[in-house]
Amino acid sequence: MGLFSKKKKNVEETNEKIIEKTMLIEGMACNHCAATVHHALVRVPGVKEADVNITSGTAVIKMAEGTSLVELKQAVSDAGYEPVGWKGADTKHSIQVPDMMCKHCVATIKKAVEGVDGVSDINVDLDNKSVTFASNRQAFTKAVQAITEAGYHPE
Repeated sequence: MGLFSKKKKNVEETNEKIIEKTMLIEGMACNHCAATVHHALVRVPGVKEADVNITSGTAVIKMAEGTSLVELKQAVSDAGYEPVGWKGADTKHSIQVPDMMCKHCVATIKKAVEGVDGVSDINVDLDNKSVTFASNRQAFTKAVQAITEAGYHPE
């Protein structure tokens, strides 16, 4: 168990389903770093517990099902650290987007995919007209849909 693994105070017990995800985080070097990340995570709505470990560079987060993974990553980023993905059963995907033509297209596609919970390690490559990212099957489908809704035709 990490140094900062206390339960969030004043959390009411409910019948909601609790899930656990492990976030990979770069830039933590000391106990102060771990405390800063812990406090940022437990402030995100839906988070019940956060176990931050500087040695492994991880935060094991217990949260209500449906808690925004984007908000969790943003909280860590806003605290000054780099959320680099999620540990677990994610698969690396590569999608061709032949109608990607410029840097504006790259930014639009990246923003669309970043908005999908469960997607990490996003890379949009204009030269190869491709998007690569890690996700589970459900998030993959949503990412393809997000690219389509942004006005592109992923293959």
